[in-house]
Amino acid sequence: MRPTTPYRPLDITIPFPELRACARTATLLHPRRGTPTAADSSVGGPLLWPADEAWPVCGEAYGRARGVRPERARRYERIVEAAWARPRPADADHVPYTDAERAELDEMTCSGYQPDRHDGSPLPLLALAQFHVRDVPDLAVFAPPGTDLLQVLWCPFRGHDDASPDDYGPSTRLLWRRAADVREVLTDQPEPPVVERKEFLPNPCVLFPEQVVEYPFADRLPGELVERIDAWEGALRERAGDAAPGYQYDLSLAPGWKIGGWDSWHRTDLMRVYCGACGTEMRLLLTIDSGGGGRSWLSYEEAQDVWDPTRPPDLYGPTGISAARDEYRAFVCPADPSHPHRMSSQ
Repeated sequence: MRPTTPYRPLDITIPFPELRACARTATLLHPRRGTPTAADSSVGGPLLWPADEAWPVCGEAYGRARGVRPERARRYERIVEAAWARPRPADADHVPYTDAERAELDEMTCSGYQPDRHDGSPLPLLALAQFHVRDVPDLAVFAPPGTDLLQVLWCPFRGHDDASPDDYGPSTRLLWRRAADVREVLTDQPEPPVVERKEFLPNPCVLFPEQVVEYPFADRLPGELVERIDAWEGALRERAGDAAPGYQYDLSLAPGWKIGGWDSWHRTDLMRVYCGACGTEMRLLLTIDSGGGGRSWLSYEEAQDVWDPTRPPDLYGPTGISAARDEYRAFVCPADPSHPHRMSSQ
């Protein structure tokens, strides 16, 4: 079943027609575990990277910082999935690990699941995602002339780059290219020997892009309009109770991995993001979601609770990524795409 977001409970522009002027489309990516190729749009898949182009590295000095080896993190996932696949009584309140598995998991989870040390050498960046304009409708408005592919890589450790000023997520690199220019693909794509957290290591996921319409976070709206929306919501709750939809979480901003749309500031006050090169207010390009979101936005697949009893629950969604609190977002300059992007978390 292709993931598809339900229609909104109601059209918010009927009671508030002035919202039509600030509507934006966003492309929800709906990542699902799979086996993408370098030719596909994906999260965690191989990149369409030229064989004759050096893979980017981070040369920051980390000393002997702790982390986890990628193969150890993947071994952890395999143990958990194997245990979930075993038969167990319906009323069992625990996963049936063997003694050997439990000992191995205990070793892996020591020191906050950072059992391995990095030797301080330069680290290859992690391939996080790539998106083709052909697959993601809202990507076209951001693509510099002559490009049609966005590739996203990040450092496996946090806290050392001006593009990540709040220090909640990894330093992230955005790279635009023309897909047709890649004649021979780098097949042996490097991976860092250590990552700071296993949640920085994406699961390979295919995408099911879907375009939706969004409206601004309430703090971006005129105060008089917000007061009217609040009064309207109160009256709706009196009639429909807790089932009544709300502007902020049901009718305006879609949760999840997405390209474009409006930015949420649900964890903090509104903080407008400005370009450090020219001062222009920046626009949201990419939202990296940690698995949360409003229930009314659940795809039909999720709402019907399609559940595989042999697969453990995805704590951070199918991608396994948790780079910030709820969301880690990339903002870009609409005046000049060559200006450095900025990252922000919520």
